[in-house]
Amino acid sequence: MTNVASSPDRRNDGGGSKPARTPGEGREPDLDELARRLVGPLSRLLRTELRLDRERMGRLRDPRR
Repeated sequence: MTNVASSPDRRNDGGGSKPARTPGEGREPDLDELARRLVGPLSRLLRTELRLDRERMGRLRDPRR
């Protein structure tokens, strides 16, 4: 009787396989480009939130402008 688990052709020792890489791995992120892409949406969200806070307080106009 042959033990299948111990036969060398059936055993997976993981010597030749590499782990799967995720997309974008190995590249350094361009932080300046990411920052530029986020400034617009974040500034719109911040302005909207500030406007809503002024409306809640009853001040529709910003006196600093």
